Amino acid sequence: MRLMGHYCLLGPVLALGLASGRARERATGEACSAILDRIVYIELQEQGFRDPALASRKREELRRVLHPELARCQGRGLPEGALACVERAQSAEEISHVCLR
Repeated sequence: MRLMGHYCLLGPVLALGLASGRARERATGEACSAILDRIVYIELQEQGFRDPALASRKREELRRVLHPELARCQGRGLPEGALACVERAQSAEEISHVCLR
C-alpha cells in the first residue's frame, strides 16, 4: 500500500510544515492528530479504500511510526485558518503546500 511508503511526506508536514510567519496559534496534540488523520483519510480514499477499520488501523500504525514528528508538531505555529483548510483539503499536497504554509 502506498500510504506507508508515503509517510515520508507526513513527517515533514507535521514537524516542519507548521513554521509560518503568519502563525496566530500554536498546534495542540489534538490539532496535530487531526492533520495526520486527514492525510490518512485522503490517502486511503485516493487508493480506493473505504473500510473504516482499515483507516483506524492505518492511523494507529502511522501514529506509532510518526510519534517523534507528532511530538515535534505540538507547539508549532499554525497559520490562521489552517485546521479548517485541512478539513477542506483534497490532497496531502494541498495540506502541506496551502494549509500549513
